[in-house]
Amino acid sequence: MKLKLITLAAGALAAAAVVPAAAQEYPSDTIRMVVPWRAGGGTDTIARAIAAAMEKEAGRAVVVDNLTAGTGNAGHVHVKDAEPDGHTMLLTGSSDLNVPVIFRNVPYALEDFACLGGFYDTPTWVLAHKDQGMDDFADFVERAKERPGELTVGVGSFISSHYVLARALVGMNELDARIIPFDGGGPLMKAILGNQVDIGVIHAPVLLDAVQAGDVKVLTAGGSLENINYEPVRATKTAAEYNAPVEIGIIRGLFVPKDTPQEVREQASALVEAAAKSEDFKAFGENFGFAPVWMDGDAFCDFIQKENAQYREIKAKFID
Repeated sequence: MKLKLITLAAGALAAAAVVPAAAQEYPSDTIRMVVPWRAGGGTDTIARAIAAAMEKEAGRAVVVDNLTAGTGNAGHVHVKDAEPDGHTMLLTGSSDLNVPVIFRNVPYALEDFACLGGFYDTPTWVLAHKDQGMDDFADFVERAKERPGELTVGVGSFISSHYVLARALVGMNELDARIIPFDGGGPLMKAILGNQVDIGVIHAPVLLDAVQAGDVKVLTAGGSLENINYEPVRATKTAAEYNAPVEIGIIRGLFVPKDTPQEVREQASALVEAAAKSEDFKAFGENFGFAPVWMDGDAFCDFIQKENAQYREIKAKFID
């Protein structure tokens, strides 16, 4: 009898040892949230807010790693090749994932990642320092036509939706203006605040505090600003009202390697959803400029595919 009990116990221990990772408690270790952009930009700011909310929900550390080499390539590849256990995530924007695979020969594809969900949706907007004396994008168009080749348009990089919107606005309005790439949102913000470019294209609500202070003007946006928490700019005319019928913005979300087990994906997605809907993250959104949203993994991946198709069409018409 004693031998039988020992045998049964040994069998139970062996079974426990082979329980798949998906069935174990999640998260069981520190979550590394990789941001492929420099600290200080809009995506990094959102990342740190959602990481704090996730950490509170999970009771585990959530560490933000800025891996910026190769215009974001390093961060994307790091997550693509990571252990697919749900403890290494990529936080980036829909357009920041799409644009590189459209414009460059990068060592990853959309299919290398599984979507956990999207939680922060904002349009891309066009800003100018108050000393430029421009009130809307029509003023820029008029000035650019008067001074062909002289005006500058700052963008976060050539590999960005900033660039896609800039080229659409310039091309559709038949303007001759110089598009200047910066090394991410942080340096572009400094250039706009320092009046070093005539206009800058960046994701809303970056520099909202400067807009509220009257130091920076919102000239137009790639989508409606009706949901921004600063009422005076909600009625800003969109790019479509300036001869550019496009919808350019960004949904920030989280991804894991494609081979991550479905059960782990579901657990990770539930954690992100809880964090996105938490009071702490809602308070962040109210302060940052827009209320958070929630888009589950399937819906987020569907949106990314549709955005990819739109960007390819813009590229074919106004960039190639």
